Amino acid sequence: MQIDGFVPADRAIALEEGVTFHYATPYGDVTVIAKIAGDENEEFTQAFAKMSQRHQREARLGQVDPNKQFSDIIRLYAATVVLRWSTTAKSGGKPIEPTVDNFVAVMEGQAFRRVFALFQEDCGDLANFRKAQEDAAAKN
Repeated sequence: MQIDGFVPADRAIALEEGVTFHYATPYGDVTVIAKIAGDENEEFTQAFAKMSQRHQREARLGQVDPNKQFSDIIRLYAATVVLRWSTTAKSGGKPIEPTVDNFVAVMEGQAFRRVFALFQEDCGDLANFRKAQEDAAAKN
């Protein structure tokens, strides 16, 4: 069914170019260029389903580790949504290299948990990935 007025994500932005999200914190800024975290991103949705099944199985076996599950979610985003990221935050006075493992370590820490929550919301918001189409429609 086609819903009148609904504008889907721009596939190029949502899956190839990504959108830049910037988060300023007292500990340093974090910038993430990311793909959409939604149905359009099949890699994300398939990996999310697989991870959820694993977490459910662990729960049935009484092996629930909330910290591990949180890390799994961050790693999922790092692997299937994040294209590039950087931070001005430092660790031991040294710059933090933009690796997958460091993304997980930064985002699971107390200093940046709220950043990750906002990031999840931002990259799941379809409106952030259709701006180019809305701009083109406004010009016509």
